[in-house]
Amino acid sequence: MFTRRPLPANLTAEAKAKWNKAQQARNNEEKLTALQEFLSSIPKHKGNERLRAQTKRKIAQLRTEVQTKHGRSVGRLTERTIQKTGAAQIAVLGMTKSGRSSLLRALTAAKPVVADYPYATKDMIPGMLQFEDLQFQLIEVPALVPSEDGRFVLQEGSMRVLRNCEGLIIVLDLGADPVVQLDRILIELLRMQVSVTKMESNITIQKTRSGGVQLVTAGDLVGCTRTHVTSLLESYGMRNAIIRTTGSVSLDDIEDVILETNLTFKPTIVVANKVDLPSATEHLGRLLDRTGSSIPLIVVSCMTKSGLGEIGRKVFELLKIIRVYTKEPNSSSPSPEPFVVRQGTTVGNLSRQIHSELFDRFKYARVWGRSVSYSGERVGVDHVLLDKDVVEIHA
Repeated sequence: MFTRRPLPANLTAEAKAKWNKAQQARNNEEKLTALQEFLSSIPKHKGNERLRAQTKRKIAQLRTEVQTKHGRSVGRLTERTIQKTGAAQIAVLGMTKSGRSSLLRALTAAKPVVADYPYATKDMIPGMLQFEDLQFQLIEVPALVPSEDGRFVLQEGSMRVLRNCEGLIIVLDLGADPVVQLDRILIELLRMQVSVTKMESNITIQKTRSGGVQLVTAGDLVGCTRTHVTSLLESYGMRNAIIRTTGSVSLDDIEDVILETNLTFKPTIVVANKVDLPSATEHLGRLLDRTGSSIPLIVVSCMTKSGLGEIGRKVFELLKIIRVYTKEPNSSSPSPEPFVVRQGTTVGNLSRQIHSELFDRFKYARVWGRSVSYSGERVGVDHVLLDKDVVEIHA
């Protein structure tokens, strides 16, 4: 359930500049120094208690990583960003020996270590999952490890991947108690402010190389306008980005996303692995009772390959994306590669994403596909597109 967040941060221009400096840091040493400066600039009032607490946690994590840079131990890895490729980036996580590496091998061309001993995966491993004419980037995240207080935690360097990805695949071992595994993982995700169930409101920000700040909303802006949103992002140094919102959101909610102090929804699939084992049937029944209809569940065996063919389609459906192909006027064929956009995208949204000037000069478009009554129908900017539509924009 979506709950109202604390009072707005009301950060000064100086604090925002220091936050942006931390975001642009080239290594952990620079980021540590920048975050310490940012912490000192946060106004000390009740509305900022959560932001100050989270910044302190990040500083502590970075200090530990810097101190152990030349001798990492289990439970810590260098935080890094894997460049996104394909239609979306999906993090694959789970307990040790659940079959994450086997799943990545079975679905992609990646060659992670598959071993009989625990904690064989030491770092993030990417691989590309092919689904029809799309590719999804899967990233295997190192297994959760036991902490001193009895919890199981994700390694510290995994945080950036979890925050930046578009979705999650949680791999569970049906040879052990999958409910216990799932609960441990969900508790850790909540600690990292990640929710696997959809909230009433959601905000995502995708940085781009050009096009300015573009707002795509399927809801209401509360107490602010598009101009306010653009100004807020630019004040944090984000001059090119696509921000998507659902439900009713305020400027404070958007600032929470920028500062990573919000609870972020990640579309999630649970993959129950090792269905070929004798104990799987009993454990699967308990897991179905636990997940119900709240989280999509796919039952597989990486050993026999059973159920693996369902994953690509389920990822595509869960992300609520569509493929749109563009065609030049008077051309006989559309582009071979589609634009991958959100469900509900209009012709106007698409033209703006291609180039802001194309939207400004837009006259009309012709569309071929399921969203129109007949092939080549002439439509305006508000026409909503469907999967595999072909669009010819006239400006």
